Formats: sequence, C-alpha cells, structure tokens
Amino acid sequence: MHCVKSILLFSDGASGHFKNNASIFNLIHHKVDFELEACWTFTATGHGKSAGDGIGAALKSTARRATLSKNILLSTAKDFFEFCQKQQLGIAEKSNRDNPAIDVFYLEADEIEEVKNNILNSRFEKLKALRKKKYLIYSS
Repeated sequence: MHCVKSILLFSDGASGHFKNNASIFNLIHHKVDFELEACWTFTATGHGKSAGDGIGAALKSTARRATLSKNILLSTAKDFFEFCQKQQLGIAEKSNRDNPAIDVFYLEADEIEEVKNNILNSRFEKLKALRKKKYLIYSS
C-alpha cells in the first residue's frame, strides 16, 4: 500500500466553498492534526474537470457496469470501497504492477466522529467566538 504524503484538494469556484470558513480554518491546522501537508486549489466555475473527477467517474462507471452485468449488489459505501479495491488490485496484478493505479480509501463513521469530537468541535467553538469579534489573528 502507498504511503499518503500529502492531501491535494481541488474545487471549482462554487460559492458554497467560500461561505464555509471552517474548512479554511481546518486547512490551516491540517499538518498538525494529521501529520499531512494539505493544499486546496480553487478553480473558476465551469472551467473543466480535474483528474479527481475522472478517477471518480472511472470507479463509478466500472462499478455500474459490474452491477448490471455480473449481478453484483453494492448497497453501501463499504461495498463500493471493497469492490473498487479488489478491482484495482486485480488490474495491477494483470499488468504486473506491485501497486494499483488508483488507491481507494474508506473511513468508518466512528473514525470520523472521533476526529470530530476530539479535534473539530473545540476548534469550531473557537471559530464561533472569533466570529463575534469580527476579526481573526492567526499565528503559527
């Protein structure tokens, strides 16, 4: 399995991204929270799709074809993850590669809740307090 060294986020210019300052606030702390560098790139609305869109489309298309032709049922996110992981490992093996071209990850709900409860909730409370003051000072 590959080691994740950084997180690259890509978003089009949808207005909702700019209304959620908690996301930007979390981005500032990403390295400390998860020991991973993170970068968020915003592009203009309607100016093409990113590689991530193509990867997602390829995984979903493959899963859809399999569910229609092989009578496979993918009813949960975990089913989809396991199908994609198995499919990517199979492609890598047939291509004589050690690693799949696409790494697929899955997080259980309790893992997400743990991060929310242990890290994010207290940060959001600080952010709410800062909003009342109408200014933000950040120092690392």
